[in-house]
Amino acid sequence: MASKTNLMRADRVGYVVGGIALIAWALRRPSWVRAGAASVGGWLLYQAYTGRNPMFKPLGIRVNGAPAEVDAAETIVVEEAITISRPRAEVYAFLQRGENLPVLADEAVQITREVENAELAWRATRADRLEHFGSLDLRDAPGGRGTIVSVRLEYVPSGGSLGAAISHLMGRSPQRVLVDKLRRARALLETGELPTTAGQPTGRR
Repeated sequence: MASKTNLMRADRVGYVVGGIALIAWALRRPSWVRAGAASVGGWLLYQAYTGRNPMFKPLGIRVNGAPAEVDAAETIVVEEAITISRPRAEVYAFLQRGENLPVLADEAVQITREVENAELAWRATRADRLEHFGSLDLRDAPGGRGTIVSVRLEYVPSGGSLGAAISHLMGRSPQRVLVDKLRRARALLETGELPTTAGQPTGRR
């Protein structure tokens, strides 16, 4: 399970180094400016101790320090769910095909667990390096409204938690990709085609 921490170990080490450096610099020749730098250094050390950066909280960044995959020391966890107005068996058959899984990029995907009409799990590698792994659960939506697909995905970010935050702010986060893939699956299953804005009038810019 992912904890409440949103800083990876590498980030925390960097915060410790930066915090100590700022405090040491401030103590050499005390001044108001250096006192401010020491405060920032203390704030960095506190974040390293707690493993949490409050600025990352609104982005929903969560770190799993003990992922199930032994090839990953730490991961960022993403969870999403969507309701698709089709029978569970049909949704499962669609997602079971590798090209329809909500994977992040052009990676080699291996199915690691299958429970017919209920569960799928996979791992994705690039050049024999683990990039991400995930699982999805399917259950009937209340009132016969279709199928609820719940996805949990864990990935190894480049640049640690800061890199994950930057990709989120730039609209290229794995969470954004996952949401888009799930919406694409819903559109194809419910209508047989992808949604498009082609031919629609544009509003005032």
